[in-house]
Amino acid sequence: MSSHRIRYEGPSSLALATATLVADAGGVDLTSSDAPVRSDGARRAIGPMDTVVLMFTVDGTDEAVQSAVGRLRAGLPSGARLDLD
Repeated sequence: MSSHRIRYEGPSSLALATATLVADAGGVDLTSSDAPVRSDGARRAIGPMDTVVLMFTVDGTDEAVQSAVGRLRAGLPSGARLDLD
């Protein structure tokens, strides 16, 4: 098991839910989270909604974390991002 830093950028309304869904995936545990910060770059890509960047850290195997992130990426709105740093 190792630590993985994850970066979400997208609508503020999805930030908490996205981090929660990653953390609730089997074999993944949320260990820390920064406060979300406003993102002007994503706002242009997504449209006229509040956008944020949320950095959080999880513990888990590479496979479990990559699987959780991959499943969630597929459901994000256009322009939103979920990346492993």
